[in-house]
Amino acid sequence: MSDLSRNAECVLRILKDASGDLTTAEILESAHREEHSEICQDCAGGDAFIVAARQLVERGLITRKLAKGGYRWRIAGDE
Repeated sequence: MSDLSRNAECVLRILKDASGDLTTAEILESAHREEHSEICQDCAGGDAFIVAARQLVERGLITRKLAKGGYRWRIAGDE
Protein backbone atom coordinates (compact mmCIF):
# COMPACT_ATOMS: atom_id res chain seq x y z
CA MET A 1 0.00 0.00 0.00
CA SER A 2 3.05 2.28 0.22
CA ASP A 3 2.59 3.49 -3.36
CA LEU A 4 -0.76 5.06 -2.45
CA SER A 5 -0.96 8.75 -1.65
CA ARG A 6 -1.45 9.66 2.00
CA ASN A 7 -4.94 10.87 1.12
CA ALA A 8 -5.76 7.53 -0.51
CA GLU A 9 -4.44 5.72 2.57
CA CYS A 10 -6.66 7.92 4.71
CA VAL A 11 -9.78 7.16 2.66
CA LEU A 12 -8.97 3.46 2.71
CA ARG A 13 -8.48 3.45 6.48
CA ILE A 14 -11.75 5.31 7.06
CA LEU A 15 -13.63 2.78 4.93
CA LYS A 16 -11.92 -0.18 6.61
CA ASP A 17 -12.89 1.20 10.03
CA ALA A 18 -16.51 1.64 8.94
CA SER A 19 -19.07 -1.10 9.00
CA GLY A 20 -20.62 -0.95 5.56
CA ASP A 21 -20.57 1.84 3.05
CA LEU A 22 -20.20 5.57 3.66
CA THR A 23 -21.33 8.63 1.78
CA THR A 24 -18.78 11.15 0.56
CA ALA A 25 -19.93 13.55 3.29
CA GLU A 26 -19.45 10.89 5.99
CA ILE A 27 -15.91 10.18 4.79
CA LEU A 28 -15.01 13.87 4.72
CA GLU A 29 -16.45 14.30 8.23
CA SER A 30 -14.48 11.30 9.49
CA ALA A 31 -11.26 12.71 8.03
CA HIS A 32 -11.51 15.57 10.55
CA ARG A 33 -11.62 13.20 13.54
CA GLU A 34 -8.72 12.72 15.92
CA GLU A 35 -8.17 9.04 15.07
CA HIS A 36 -7.34 9.95 11.47
CA SER A 37 -5.30 13.09 12.13
CA GLU A 38 -1.91 11.36 11.75
CA ILE A 39 -2.64 10.22 8.21
CA CYS A 40 -5.20 12.67 6.79
CA GLN A 41 -3.49 15.63 5.20
CA ASP A 42 -6.04 17.39 3.07
CA CYS A 43 -8.52 14.71 2.06
CA ALA A 44 -10.99 16.58 4.24
CA GLY A 45 -11.39 18.80 1.16
CA GLY A 46 -13.56 17.70 -1.74
CA ASP A 47 -11.02 17.93 -4.57
CA ALA A 48 -8.31 16.00 -2.74
CA PHE A 49 -10.85 13.37 -1.73
CA ILE A 50 -12.00 12.84 -5.32
CA VAL A 51 -8.40 12.34 -6.51
CA ALA A 52 -7.72 9.86 -3.69
CA ALA A 53 -10.98 7.97 -4.16
CA ARG A 54 -10.44 7.76 -7.92
CA GLN A 55 -6.98 6.27 -7.32
CA LEU A 56 -8.50 3.61 -5.05
CA VAL A 57 -11.32 2.79 -7.49
CA GLU A 58 -8.85 2.44 -10.38
CA ARG A 59 -6.82 -0.04 -8.31
CA GLY A 60 -9.93 -2.02 -7.43
CA LEU A 61 -9.55 -1.37 -3.69
CA ILE A 62 -12.88 0.43 -3.21
CA THR A 63 -16.14 0.73 -5.11
CA ARG A 64 -18.59 3.57 -5.53
CA LYS A 65 -22.29 3.47 -6.20
CA LEU A 66 -24.47 6.41 -7.10
CA ALA A 67 -27.36 6.58 -4.68
CA LYS A 68 -29.86 9.13 -3.48
CA GLY A 69 -27.86 12.03 -2.12
CA GLY A 70 -24.61 11.18 -3.93
CA TYR A 71 -22.02 8.45 -4.04
CA ARG A 72 -21.67 5.69 -1.48
CA TRP A 73 -18.20 4.17 -1.06
CA ARG A 74 -17.09 0.80 0.32
CA ILE A 75 -14.17 -1.58 0.41
CA ALA A 76 -14.19 -3.75 -2.73
CA GLY A 77 -15.51 -7.22 -2.02
CA ASP A 78 -17.63 -6.11 0.94
CA GLU A 79 -20.82 -6.11 -1.12
